[in-house]
Amino acid sequence: MSNIKNFMEKIPCEYIVWNVLPTIRKEFAKSLMRNYNFNQNKIAEILELTPSAVSQYLSNKRGVVDIIDDQILVEIDKSVKNIVTKGSAKFSTETCRICTILKNKKLAINKSTYCKGCDKICETAVWEILPVIRKEFSKNLIKYHKFNQKKVSEVLGLSEAAVSRYLSRKRGNIKISDKKIKEEIQKSTTRIAEGNSKTAFEETCRICTILKSSESIIGLKK
Repeated sequence: MSNIKNFMEKIPCEYIVWNVLPTIRKEFAKSLMRNYNFNQNKIAEILELTPSAVSQYLSNKRGVVDIIDDQILVEIDKSVKNIVTKGSAKFSTETCRICTILKNKKLAINKSTYCKGCDKICETAVWEILPVIRKEFSKNLIKYHKFNQKKVSEVLGLSEAAVSRYLSRKRGNIKISDKKIKEEIQKSTTRIAEGNSKTAFEETCRICTILKSSESIIGLKK
């Protein structure tokens, strides 16, 4: 069975949110201070962060990976200039642009799979959509395939405590309303039950893609 940590790192949007976005935000904060002499409060306002978060980025407590490629640093400065001149509404667009550059340079992620869309979509997937999928997979594996919590945790690459929270609706408590998508989730669950952790990864991404392109999740923030 695949190591849980390795499986979790294979989910592209999670990798981006946990590793790539903090690095980009750190470089944006450094560029704003270096090129515009903004203080932490002003940087926080522009990047839609808290001053304490900016402090952590500037002190390398977040985004601990440094970008040393001169061409990418030039692009980051361009993005920051665009954000300063056109407003914080450009923040997501420029974050996504730098994220794509890092992917194309193979500096941010060494996998061919990659979530498309702005950073807000990646974050929505991680904090709101993935928990719903994992909850539904956990429930179906137990209900229809007679898995116990330990087996569910092994197949989905989660801790038993996480599975317990999904089953008790302490995580992923947003409801899916579309019957066709529920059927797709059941298909995925069957494939997972018959497959392995790689199958779970593939089916998680498949359902996530379906949900991101639909309006079938009740309570999802727009």
